[in-house]
Order: sequence, then structure tokens, then C-alpha cells
Amino acid sequence: MSDSDGDEFQDAMEYLPPTEKLTDDMDLSHALDEAKLALDLFMNNRFDEARALMTPWADCSMYHALGTGVFHFLEAAMTFDQEQIETASQVLEQCVEVCQKSRKKNSMVESIGRMIRRPNYDELLEEEIHAELCYAECLLLRAALTFVEDENLVSFVKGGYKMRNCLNAYKECSHILKHRNWNGCQHKSHFESGTRMGIGGYNLMMSLLPARIMKLLEFFGFSGDRVSHDNFNNVA
Repeated sequence: MSDSDGDEFQDAMEYLPPTEKLTDDMDLSHALDEAKLALDLFMNNRFDEARALMTPWADCSMYHALGTGVFHFLEAAMTFDQEQIETASQVLEQCVEVCQKSRKKNSMVESIGRMIRRPNYDELLEEEIHAELCYAECLLLRAALTFVEDENLVSFVKGGYKMRNCLNAYKECSHILKHRNWNGCQHKSHFESGTRMGIGGYNLMMSLLPARIMKLLEFFGFSGDRVSHDNFNNVA
């Protein structure tokens, strides 16, 4: 079969390096390297090693915190065990706190100014824009966990409110991706892929909600329509 007859798929790495700490100073580049390694381990069914790689830095590195949160979320979503769900919720709360430490802090004047004119995203550090992305992904997982926790009406409303916060976070990521000058930024591909994947995850979650729940969520400003990357900046 020729390459034109179908899509090409790449398997996870068959050979993986050891999973000990790659560095004693966890900067953004090393965090992304270890996150990629953890993903390769996960895809090779080496789940314990993947989790062990993420856990030591989960209290100070945004990508390690997010990776740890993803593992706990998957375990809770697959088992529906209440104890696992509560643990995942706590881990994701910690992940949000870690991301908040690296996010751009806006003063009251700056917050008001954002309502009048678009911020200068070129002033953001790379750590700050990646913290924004990890923050949005944490909010998405928290919202999904709320739907998993209980299928009553209150949980759906709570989940919808969290989805609203998630929507705003991904809007900000989309603005950054569109309006920032990316010259010299070596990690743009990671940010762009994370933003696009997050928008896809958002759309998937919205499509799974019952129609009557969507009617209730209109009170939070949802239209019920899927959001594409091109028009994501126009979502209120």
C-alpha cells in the first residue's frame, strides 16, 4: 500500500531512556522534555514509571503538576471510585495553584485596561504563557471530573460553570497564539498544539452534554455551538 492510500501513524517509542531526574533545576525546557518522556512511557503501558517521573516536581513545575493531574483524572474516570475522584479533585486543585504562581499577575488598573484595549502579549514570558495553557487544561479536567463525580442536575450546573471558566482561559490562550510575536520562541509548537487540543477537548465535552442541560447552561452564556479555532476569539 502506498503512502497516498492512507494516513501514516507513528507508534510510541520502543526504546526509552531511564526515568531518573534529568536535572536538578526544573526549567520550562526540561519540564517539557520530561512531560514528553512521561507520555512515551504512558503509551508504552509503563504507567507507574510515567507517574513516578511526574510526581517529584508536581508541587513546583506546572507541566509535572498537570501530568500528575491527568494520571489521577484518568484513574478516577475509568474506575468511578469515589475515593479516586476525591483524590483527583485535590490533585487538580494543587495543579491550579502551581499554575497560578507562574501566571501573569494583573493589577486593577491593568485589568480595567484589558476591557478597553488588547494587551501586549509580547510582554509575557514564555513561562507565563505556558502557565496560562496549563491553567486552562486544569480547568477542563476539573470540569470533566465534576460530570464524572455525579450525574445529578447540581453537578451538571457546577460542571457548566467550570466549563465557562475553562472557555475564558482557552480564549486567552487563543488570543496569545494569534497576536503574540513568536520570533525566537522555541516552544511555540507545544503551546499551539496544547491550545488546539484543548479546544477540541472543550468541543467534545460540550457535545456530550444532554440538550436539556445545555438549555440550563445558557444562563452561563453558552450557545451550545461548537467552537473552532478560527472563531474562538469571537466567543463571548
